[in-house]
Amino acid sequence: MALEIVWTKRAQQGFDNIIQYLLTHFTEKEIREFVRQSNEFFQLLAKYPELLEETKHQKNLRRGPINKHTILTYRIKPRKNQIELINIRSSKQKPLYQKKR
Repeated sequence: MALEIVWTKRAQQGFDNIIQYLLTHFTEKEIREFVRQSNEFFQLLAKYPELLEETKHQKNLRRGPINKHTILTYRIKPRKNQIELINIRSSKQKPLYQKKR
């Protein structure tokens, strides 16, 4: 059974920021392709919630690439049968968590 995908404000804003960047630097074709790839990825994620690697910072928090330019952070909420999308960002942006040295 596929889980429901829920977007946080941060994830929606990150996705919107990527779309805005694409609008200014790429054609309509590339934007449609990005949206198509993202939708396919989210459908796959809903069926296989453990698709990406679990972080060492928090239980049920996972992070990994949607494509080679976009990173997704999400949390599995098994009791609610949900996947909460926490953040979507360009792979060139600064990460949410910095390793302590």
